[in-house]
Amino acid sequence: MTQQQWDLIGYGVWAMVIWMTYKQYRVTRKEYSGSGMKLLLGDWMLFAPVPWIVECMVRRAEPVQVAWTIGLGLAAAIPYILTSRFEQVRKGVAKFKFNGLFLVILAAFPYLRYEARTWIFHSHPILTPEYRPDIELMLAEYIAVMVIFTFAWRFWMFLSYRKAVAASSAPDSNDADIEVAYRQSVC
Repeated sequence: MTQQQWDLIGYGVWAMVIWMTYKQYRVTRKEYSGSGMKLLLGDWMLFAPVPWIVECMVRRAEPVQVAWTIGLGLAAAIPYILTSRFEQVRKGVAKFKFNGLFLVILAAFPYLRYEARTWIFHSHPILTPEYRPDIELMLAEYIAVMVIFTFAWRFWMFLSYRKAVAASSAPDSNDADIEVAYRQSVC
């Protein structure tokens, strides 16, 4: 495989990262009501590569590679988890609580992924005459990290949403106070 082909694969994955980041940003702009399952399972495309990833990992990956993939996916979710919260808007309705640090992390992650990829490939060339890596396995691991971190973050958002909705349906909550607090936070 030539360097140009590697770059094309990298650009394809880069486009996917940007698309996922855009979708994650859109999640933060809506009000939610109901059970919250749309938050958890709303991106059905997230599950499309899972059978292929599992098949690649079972056939080709060593246990340490699987552990690293899961660990990196969960580690990538930590900044999102620490900066994501829901707040109740009114009874039964919650909205993503604004956090400037979240937006910085959201914008910085695709750039950091790209820089890490560039550094790794330029400082540790993997295309040598003696070594030809398993490209499909590498791509499966990379996409698995993205799927794991996105699902972990969405699961955290689902729990945060359920907590906010449960707080709004508590017997001692006052709808007028919630509405006033929401209007003050918007203005």
